[in-house]
Amino acid sequence: MDSVLNRLFRPLARLAMAKGLRFGDLAEHLKRAYVDVARQVAAPKASASRISVMTGLQRRDVSRLLSPPQPSTRNRPNALSRLVARWLAEFDGAPLPHHGETHSFDALARSIRRDVHPRSLLDELIAAGTAKADSGRVRLLKSAHVPLKGTEAQIDYLGRNVGDHLATAVGNVIGDPPAFERAVHYNALSVEAVQELEALWRTRMEQVLQEVNARAAALQDQSGGPARFRAGGYFRTEVEE
Repeated sequence: MDSVLNRLFRPLARLAMAKGLRFGDLAEHLKRAYVDVARQVAAPKASASRISVMTGLQRRDVSRLLSPPQPSTRNRPNALSRLVARWLAEFDGAPLPHHGETHSFDALARSIRRDVHPRSLLDELIAAGTAKADSGRVRLLKSAHVPLKGTEAQIDYLGRNVGDHLATAVGNVIGDPPAFERAVHYNALSVEAVQELEALWRTRMEQVLQEVNARAAALQDQSGGPARFRAGGYFRTEVEE
């Protein structure tokens, strides 16, 4: 178990230090996670004493952490990511007229956020290199919106993606209903061979993600519901010395 935790904690420690988060702050978040999970396992109204026994935390820490955290201001899916997903699903990523009541970028933006001016959303897409506006038209440059490096939006994006992936993998290990999680991995390859494989992976994954995106958008329009999903992929390369 020690080697497993080392693999999980090292990237987290690297992120925390890069963002200036001290160990004490990180430990506080881990304590709250322990309390939250213990409440789910035992009961929402489990006593502080019982949770203390389950987690090994001091009872005074448990009592303090049982109070609800401050509500998050980022509890909605990223509007820019949703906008690009809808653009791909409805218009296949084709260039759109900038203005217009229908079939335009402005109309698309308003379908995502009515409380934010379409120009504000476009400015953020342009700043991130996701879209470009010229000659009265807006062109999509990437098949997904990735927030600017180091921004709070990117950290939120990381938390949602990695959090769901880790929850899926942990659930498979501890006995939740089986969920799809697969990976292929090789070593003793040349750098050129890995680059070729990465190019293949990117091409195939783009095709699958766009197909799933289009189908999900159509199903969402047909009927709403309480369920959500997240599906993605990654390709990690390292050169061993």
